Amino acid sequence: MSSNPKLFLTDGEKSKLRRAKVKIREIHTLNKEQIAQMLDVSVERAKILKGLADFQSVPSIGSKLAEKSWFLS
Repeated sequence: MSSNPKLFLTDGEKSKLRRAKVKIREIHTLNKEQIAQMLDVSVERAKILKGLADFQSVPSIGSKLAEKSWFLS
């Protein structure tokens, strides 16, 4: 079982994930369109969340390195 990625989700986004019965650690398995629709956010926001979740799914990469690397690209 993998740990939850550290994503900067709003309370509303967390609530929408719970309603959709999706765990934070499952976000990397969804595509950006699914995330955008589920959370009612822009595709750009979904792309950022997906990127951070994907990056953190690699066991040796922590949340801070993922965030720094994602926003530098």
